[in-house]
Amino acid sequence: MWALDAITTTPTSAYSAAQAGRHALTKNLAIELAPHKIRVNTVALAFVETPAYERFLSHDEAQEVLESVDGFHPLGRRGQPDDVVEAILFYASDDAAWITGTTLPIDGGVLAGRSAPPAPVAAHAAA
Repeated sequence: MWALDAITTTPTSAYSAAQAGRHALTKNLAIELAPHKIRVNTVALAFVETPAYERFLSHDEAQEVLESVDGFHPLGRRGQPDDVVEAILFYASDDAAWITGTTLPIDGGVLAGRSAPPAPVAAHAAA
């Protein structure tokens, strides 16, 4: 998700650049593999509750972090693995047989519901 749009509340330029490479790879592979009837798509996630957070945090710390991001998502909760699985199963199904080279945001509405940050206040010189 962060590769699709910069998110001011979570500045992550290096991570975003890496993910943007994945999105470009998706498009290029879709074109290169289409003659072989191979479709290539990707998903762009916001915060999804997975065991990955416990690789660098204790279980309690991971739960605290995940609970703190619920409000970040307009739908009011972090994603669950099943939310992602259903989208991937759709991409893999015959129902998506004519879809390739796309990135599907699975983000609880973050990209749709973000507000632009307030404009900086310009300093005015005294007259």
